[in-house]
Amino acid sequence: MAVQKLVAAAVAVALLSLILNNVAAFTPSWVFQALEDGRKRSVGLWKMCFMAERGREAGGAARQGQAGERQCQTLGWGAEYAGFQESRSTVKLQFDMMRACNMIATVALTAGQLIYLLGLVELPLITQDSQWWEEVIAALFQLASFVLVIGLVTFYRIGPYTHLSWSCYVDIAACLLATLAAAMLIWNILHRREDCLTPRVIVISRSLAAPFRPRLDNDYVESPF
Repeated sequence: MAVQKLVAAAVAVALLSLILNNVAAFTPSWVFQALEDGRKRSVGLWKMCFMAERGREAGGAARQGQAGERQCQTLGWGAEYAGFQESRSTVKLQFDMMRACNMIATVALTAGQLIYLLGLVELPLITQDSQWWEEVIAALFQLASFVLVIGLVTFYRIGPYTHLSWSCYVDIAACLLATLAAAMLIWNILHRREDCLTPRVIVISRSLAAPFRPRLDNDYVESPF
């Protein structure tokens, strides 16, 4: 029962990682970029938004506050929206790599959840007592963690007027949770194998178990020849 609770806890942690990973993917706040004309925009994996100033009222009226109107547009593969003093090719590589890693992690985490649910249903081929059931779930969670690390590492170098936003940090949390889920399952698998090993048997020789007999002083018999 304790083993099943640990597996369920690891799957719950992976589910939270899946939710955070999707939140980070579909929010336009991965990085904040400053443009050459002084405006700023937030760029996400699949969406970009920037603040457009409204025109000022004509006449000699006093200056009114500038209201920001949020204008957004969807992004796709190969988008090259770079900030001020930032390479377009580098930005394209970073976001394309992160999109691919995010999608692979989403598929891996979702597959791990489905395999866990199929194990609860007790199908003929997928049961909780199957040797590979828990190992496959751990491998999928570990794959998700690995690819997220690869995608996040590409953002180690950004432009001087570009800053990482909260969506990036949300995805870092998702990566850490996926790593934790995989570590919990791996720890459980290793300890289960140790418990299943047969205890060591010490074989005692019969000569050692026999009662002690005092030996003669001279064990050798002289030959008449």
